[in-house]
Amino acid sequence: MKTHPYFKFLFLFAVLAVVSCSKKEDPFVEQGPALVLELKSDAGNGELEVVSIDQVVNFTVIGNDDQDYTSLANILVNDVEIEGSSYTFGELGNYQVKAIYDDVVSNVLTFEVLAETERALTVSVTKAMRNQTVTFGLLDNEGTDTSDEATFYVNNTAIEGNTYSSNNVGDFEVYAEYVVNNETYTSATKNFAVYIPKRKVVVEDYTGTWCGFCPAVALAIDELRAATEHVSIVAIHKTAASLPDPLDFPRIQELQDMFGVSNGFPKGQINRTVAWPDPYPSGQILSMAGADTDVAIAINSKLTGANLTVEVKVVYENGSTPGDKVVVYLLENGVVAPQANYFNETPGHPYEGLGNPIEDYVHNDALRNSLSDLFGDAIPSTPAFQEFKKNYTFTVPSNYVGENLSFVVMVVDQDNNAKNSQFASINEAKNFE
Repeated sequence: MKTHPYFKFLFLFAVLAVVSCSKKEDPFVEQGPALVLELKSDAGNGELEVVSIDQVVNFTVIGNDDQDYTSLANILVNDVEIEGSSYTFGELGNYQVKAIYDDVVSNVLTFEVLAETERALTVSVTKAMRNQTVTFGLLDNEGTDTSDEATFYVNNTAIEGNTYSSNNVGDFEVYAEYVVNNETYTSATKNFAVYIPKRKVVVEDYTGTWCGFCPAVALAIDELRAATEHVSIVAIHKTAASLPDPLDFPRIQELQDMFGVSNGFPKGQINRTVAWPDPYPSGQILSMAGADTDVAIAINSKLTGANLTVEVKVVYENGSTPGDKVVVYLLENGVVAPQANYFNETPGHPYEGLGNPIEDYVHNDALRNSLSDLFGDAIPSTPAFQEFKKNYTFTVPSNYVGENLSFVVMVVDQDNNAKNSQFASINEAKNFE
């Protein structure tokens, strides 16, 4: 009995898929929290602390496991290790202090030692939304705020008091003039910016390496990215009954059930809840991408060894809405695995002649894990312009390629519609925008 060529292909691709899968463990692995260190000082833990010359400052290092690591950690001042956990600031200037234990790096504390006639300018918000109030401070060499005695200049124009807001987007400079012993001095100049949040549309691609029509969505996504930077892409892989997918996301069925995504891939979803139907028209997404919105997201991640820490911040122009949640997805890029390709013999198609399967297909934006609850962590009532901040820790499994990891973070409403999103690479500090 002869075997139909189609079944020969299925058998060959199944073998390839199993071999590929054997090189990757299940990506959804429950891990203990990664270690996070917090450096504190008895002189304060603010954005900038002014200390006196020859002042001794004592430091402590506390882990997120509530253990004291002070005696175990190395403390560095301007990247030079010190003895013990105390430091004498013997010279004028700026200092940055951090702690390191077992390759885990703490937060950084900043100190400044000033001469009698010097003042340290502080800016409450370096990236402000339109109409958000920015407050300026001016610290003397004893750490006292003398802003009520100074005149502040924004873009070389004197302002009333020490606060400023603008409806205009742009970059700004600020400095202060002040008087000491009847002489006028000028502080250093600092920068801040005003922005209007732009909407990044979430596009989720329900896909599989076994799915011969799935490259069609990947091509549509490539076209989107060529047209706009205001899209956040998530590829959610599913294993077929007989054809394993090395990027299978084990909880994909929960997402399908919640959002009504049937089998018969590929399937595209916009902002989680809206179908993106074949032929995946870009206009449906581009009409929203980059539009002004009222919520912004910032992401700051740090991967040290297997320890991943992620800080997510959300700020609203008009305050949060009851039911808002934050979703934090961990993705992996650059994963090479065979991809079924039903366009191999389609004349004029971009994938014509590439083979079926495409042996060295590069898969990007693959959902590996949800650091938050799969459907989001609740955002408490948050007033306008006040930051909501949440930290996540994760021990990265050895089968993930750390340098290829990235994030998509969404703010969703009570009905799971994505209001805005942000994406960032690993070890990137992505500010509000």
